Amino acid sequence: MIRLVLLRVLPLFLFSSMAFANEAAPLPKGIIIDQSAELDKQTAQTVRNYRFPLGAVVKINRDVRIDKEQQLSGQLTRTTWEMPKSFDPNELLQRLRDQVISQKGEILFECEGRDCGTSNIWANDLFNNADLYGRDDYQRYFAAELDDQYLAAYAVRRGNRRVYLHLDQITEAEQAVPWLELLVDRGWVKLPDTDEPTLKLLADHLQKNSSPIRIVGHQQGIDQGIAEQESKRLAERVASYLVDRAGVRVDQFEAHGLGALAPSVLGADQSALVVIAK
Repeated sequence: MIRLVLLRVLPLFLFSSMAFANEAAPLPKGIIIDQSAELDKQTAQTVRNYRFPLGAVVKINRDVRIDKEQQLSGQLTRTTWEMPKSFDPNELLQRLRDQVISQKGEILFECEGRDCGTSNIWANDLFNNADLYGRDDYQRYFAAELDDQYLAAYAVRRGNRRVYLHLDQITEAEQAVPWLELLVDRGWVKLPDTDEPTLKLLADHLQKNSSPIRIVGHQQGIDQGIAEQESKRLAERVASYLVDRAGVRVDQFEAHGLGALAPSVLGADQSALVVIAK
């Protein structure tokens, strides 16, 4: 009889231990989920270009459109809990919202019911969990900033009356810089400008990655000789900033001036600076 009890209890104990052992990160300070919640799914990964919704969602020709959003990068912890059927999604999110406010967090956007858009989009396109596909009129969402995290919280009741609570935590998130993303993904990019904020971002990228690059200046002009000299001065001015003011190693890059030899790069600009990863 004792052996039978052990066999029936042991799997439950193992499941519980695995669930907690697989938790990727703790909840933000002061945030508590009801003890009756059952962990449905949890993942952790580093993300770039995470879509942080700050508005209602809609799908047009298979393309998810969001009224307003931020592009974030950082460590994403994604957690879904199944709640008792007696819980109300609206009250769940209200309690979580109150906790965020009590910890001096800021609510950036919130919506309820059909004002959020279609639940199918939130579940399958944004949160990648079909369990969250529920009734459009029984859903609630809010986006918040708390300490060094961005939070995307969602609660919904399904047609079978099951209730789910979902939380995306993006830790040490920062707004993605489109041209830096292009440099990483494509291997080259035309800088939007050569102002100090842009060059500082380039310097930070070089110091973090230690990757060698080529800095290539382009300049429009009828006289190719003069255009080449001016484009070289542009590239060297940027190179001097990176070394003298940003502390980038001088052997980490090369500076060149090509004048107007690549006019398609210039577009509508008189001059342009292109960064190419070696």
